[in-house]
Amino acid sequence: MTSPAFFKYFTLISLGTAALLTALCQWSLLQPYLIFSFISLALFMLLTLGMFVVGNITAKSSNKSLFTAMVMGFTFGKIFLSLFVVIGYHQIAQPASKIFLLPFFIVYLIFTVFETYLMMQIGQHSKPITK
Repeated sequence: MTSPAFFKYFTLISLGTAALLTALCQWSLLQPYLIFSFISLALFMLLTLGMFVVGNITAKSSNKSLFTAMVMGFTFGKIFLSLFVVIGYHQIAQPASKIFLLPFFIVYLIFTVFETYLMMQIGQHSKPITK
């Protein structure tokens, strides 16, 4: 995937997710979690940008397993970072309900699907740099 195409899709998905979060947080149960929802969105936007940059670099490497290792590393890192953020928020804010997880996991799901598509595109269309 080219950089202009990535940024086009990234912008559309980010804005769409922001609109979805805003709409969801109009629901009285989710209103207290609007800030946490947008913090989650910012976190996954940063992770996706990082994955795109590193993915483009590793996909062009002559070491074919480097790209796969990067994808696996980002995936596990994202899982642990998500767990850390959720537990940290729960400890600090002490939310009244577990419903605060709903917007977080919606953002997680949307960006995981996008990242999967992105990495498939990068992996299929990259040409290794030979020395």
